[in-house]
Amino acid sequence: MAIHACKCNTAQPRNTARGAFMRAAAKVGAVLALSAVAASAAAAEFPQRSIQLILSFPPGGATDVLARELSQKLGDTLGQSVVVLNRPGAGGLIGMQAAARSDADGYTLYISSVMSNSIYEAVNGKQQVSLDGDFDAVGAIASAPHILVTPGKLGIKDYAGLVSFLKAEPGKHNYASMGAGTLSNLEGEIFKEQAGVDALQIPYKGSSQALPEVIEGSSAFMFDSVTSSLPHKEAGRINVLAVASAKRLPVMADVPTFKELGVQGLEAENLFALMAPKGTPKDRIEIVAQALAKAQDDEGFRKAVGAQGFQISEISGQALPQFILDQQAFWRDKVKALNINIGK
Repeated sequence: MAIHACKCNTAQPRNTARGAFMRAAAKVGAVLALSAVAASAAAAEFPQRSIQLILSFPPGGATDVLARELSQKLGDTLGQSVVVLNRPGAGGLIGMQAAARSDADGYTLYISSVMSNSIYEAVNGKQQVSLDGDFDAVGAIASAPHILVTPGKLGIKDYAGLVSFLKAEPGKHNYASMGAGTLSNLEGEIFKEQAGVDALQIPYKGSSQALPEVIEGSSAFMFDSVTSSLPHKEAGRINVLAVASAKRLPVMADVPTFKELGVQGLEAENLFALMAPKGTPKDRIEIVAQALAKAQDDEGFRKAVGAQGFQISEISGQALPQFILDQQAFWRDKVKALNINIGK
């Protein structure tokens, strides 16, 4: 029996395997490409309707002015209207709850007064919602120091004059605040302790409600935002005695800082931050963050908010979550150390 030499192509299985691998790789590549296109398309589709911007204070205050300037710039960049919704009350908790319980789809954002939210939690304990637990950070917007104001009709011209006025009639006078548990309230209590005076807090739902009472003289003093108080200072309706910032403000260059006056514990610049409900898609947060950065670089925006006493924040979006945690810890320690009984 003849034996014939085998002419089989022994390389064929290897080529076949290689071809199969290449086809599989091509399919994976196609899937990844389609996924990238889909993600890009999803990002490009946002936003398709108006966005609501919730804040915890009424119209007319510092946060409201900042929110409306920002909403215009965000709307211009995003191509959709950004509607400001004022939800004041409970030291900022009402607005924060409304934002946290909204759909996490990028169409609801929240402007946090970081110090006020942190102080409220420090005073009242852990709440049902919190900045660190129920929100994702979009970016820091700007900060604004508070100022100590008195009614113009009282004729008090400086810090020492206010202290003497209150000491002359202990317990007879009130001070106004933006609400129990807010930064304005805590500053008032720290002032009382530092100056050794007695005054009863009258809480309101924000500066726009509290400041008119100060102007009328029903309250002897208040810690207010520069934004709300500046027009009344210029009109002579109030006197500004000190500013709670590290340096004097260009818009109030004649007003000394508490540090210059030798007063400790009253330096606090309130940071406003843009937040989104927890779980908001990261690509949508990034789109809004980029729009925020563009607004901050806009000369018109910087000039408009600067004229109101705001300073554009240099805190990065990546650093914001840790900043919030640090603020919460700082104010917890502050309230405990000073043994301040807010609201009484």
